[in-house]
Order: sequence, then C-alpha cells, then structure tokens
Amino acid sequence: MGLFSRNNKIEKPEVVLELRSPSCPITAIVEQDNRTAYFYLFGDNEDFGVKSCWIRNLTVAPEEIEVKLMEKGVPPMLTKEFCKFPQGQETLNKDNLEIVWLEEGDGAALLENGEVLCVIPSWGGGGEFYGYARDCKGEGYFAWELSVDNEMYKRVKSAISFEKAWDDERNPFQLLQPKILDYYDEIFGKSEKYYAIDNSEWPPKGLYVYEGPEKVVFATVAVSLRSQPKIEMYFENPNEVNRIELGIILKSGLTNEQTNSVASFVSGITAIPWDYITFLAEGHTIEFQTLVSEKFKYGVLTNKLKVLPQMNVPAYGNSKTNFLWIVPVSDTEWEVMKESGSQFILDKLDNIGEEIFNLEREEVV
Repeated sequence: MGLFSRNNKIEKPEVVLELRSPSCPITAIVEQDNRTAYFYLFGDNEDFGVKSCWIRNLTVAPEEIEVKLMEKGVPPMLTKEFCKFPQGQETLNKDNLEIVWLEEGDGAALLENGEVLCVIPSWGGGGEFYGYARDCKGEGYFAWELSVDNEMYKRVKSAISFEKAWDDERNPFQLLQPKILDYYDEIFGKSEKYYAIDNSEWPPKGLYVYEGPEKVVFATVAVSLRSQPKIEMYFENPNEVNRIELGIILKSGLTNEQTNSVASFVSGITAIPWDYITFLAEGHTIEFQTLVSEKFKYGVLTNKLKVLPQMNVPAYGNSKTNFLWIVPVSDTEWEVMKESGSQFILDKLDNIGEEIFNLEREEVV
C-alpha cells in the first residue's frame, strides 16, 4: 500500500550510487524517491549504525517537518525555510555523481560534476547534526549549509589527492617505507628482519624487527599513511594524534616462535582503528595475546616513559606521526587502569626503568 503526501504517491526510494569504504566496514549509498534525495553511511557494526544527510528536495518544499512520514520510515523533505531551492531541483543522475571517502574512511562526500553536494564527517549523521549540504541554507533539521569557507572542501580535496597518489609511479607507501626503515636502522641498529603485515590488501604496511644482544624491537612501518577514524570527535588538535606507528621492546632471548607471535600480535593491533572505527592514543589499553607471557596479558600504549626512545618518525606529506609504544601490563595492573585511569600505573612503570621490557618483572601494584 502506497503512502500519500499532499496527493502525491511516494515512490519507493531507489539506490542511485553505492560505494564501500576502502578502510572501514561502512558503505555509502545515495538514494532518492520522487520527492527527496539522501546520502547514507551504513556501518556493519551497531556502534556506527546508519548516518544520513539530506541532499536536495526534488519537488516543492513543505512548510512543516513531515513527522508522520518520518514515523513510517519515509525520508523527509527539508522544510522551505532551510532550502536554497524551495521549488525543488532536478533528480540526481548517477553519471554525474561521485562518492569520495575522507582519508579516515569513516566519513564521505558526494560530488556532482566535481562539485561537493554534501558531506557526512565522522561527527555527523544524526542527533542535532547530520552533515553539510550545498543546497541547504542555515542549520536545517537534516543538514547544515555547506558554506564556501567550510573546512570540508579542503578535506575532500586532500582525500582526492591521496586517492590519486596511489596511481603514481611511486605511491605513498613506496615513498615512506624506505625513509622509516632507514630511520629505524639508525635508531636501533641495522635489521635484516622485515614482515609485510597487510595480507596483500590495501594499504600496504610492514613490521621492522631488530634482534639486539639485549633487546628485541618491533616497530610498524607506514601504518601512519592513514589518519585514524573518530579522532576529531575527541581531540581539539586531531592532526597531533591521528597518525600512528606502534612498537614494542622486549628483553632478548625470544624463540623464533615467540618472535613470530609478537609480530603477529602487533600486526593485528594495526588494524583495530579502521576495522572497529575507533582510534588508539596515549594511555589506551589493549589485549596482549602472545606466546611470550602468561602473566602479562594486556598492554598500555604510551610514549611518556623516560626509558622509551622518543621517536621522530618520518611522516607522509605535512602530517605528524605519533609513535606509541606497547608496554605489557598484568591483569592486576590493567584492573587498576580500568578503575583509576592509566596514569597511576604509568608513573609506577616509569620508576622501574628498563624492567618494563622484562616479562619476568614484578607487578607494580
């Protein structure tokens, strides 16, 4: 049975365009019926859910919000007061459209003939802010105006450049990888061990392993090519923390099997931000599931301990790379961190110096 609004039968929405995020488990979809067009981001996990942003009305805008239609799950038109084109605009044509994923992979823009129509950034999609739309004016119910000075234009341009760079003769990974490896060789010592940890999927990334007489160093290579999702929802200066490399230092004496186990563990951690649409930052804790220790089953991410090398890793473009060391902690230490935050345990770990690399150490609580 069809729904009726102002004597017009509402057609079932059709999918005009669809594109999967290259980084996160999210699909972008453009849909329109005979009244209105919307941009959606559908996340595979419940935490992300569905985000939506109005694109344009295709017929005369209503004076009031179409509450009854919304209750039936029908996409509402934007009201007249917020429409730059209150009489409606032409139907979207798939051939003129392009979806561009922002570099983090959890936000996207819709372009028409190269011009940005709307954007859903990481903090958009619901609540009081859905996204930005070119054809909205002011702060509408289902979109805000995409003003000419909006930062999103730069972000979209940057995302397009980043995507195109992978077609260059020397892509971003080929430019960055040798610089990072040279830096690690210089800081820790020349290493012959290097693992590709990308499972032959985009983007390429690697793991450097240096087995010294006293310590074994594991450090990721080119994880920093991608900005982490969600950062800008929590940090005022996201560019300071959105790109990371990870590392761990352990006391020498690991068997080959243990070395491979730690390498595999670090490799898995590098996928967390994009697979789970989250981020890793100072003081965060993770599970430390390896064959190396029964006692230390968690790790805290930090670069604040005096004994840890202060890293200044070569970065891609004008970015900054934040290097986070994984310091193994016990169940008890982890419980204290959960209750009281990481700083108390980090202060205690700072006091034991190089013992943090020793998986036979005493607990600090």
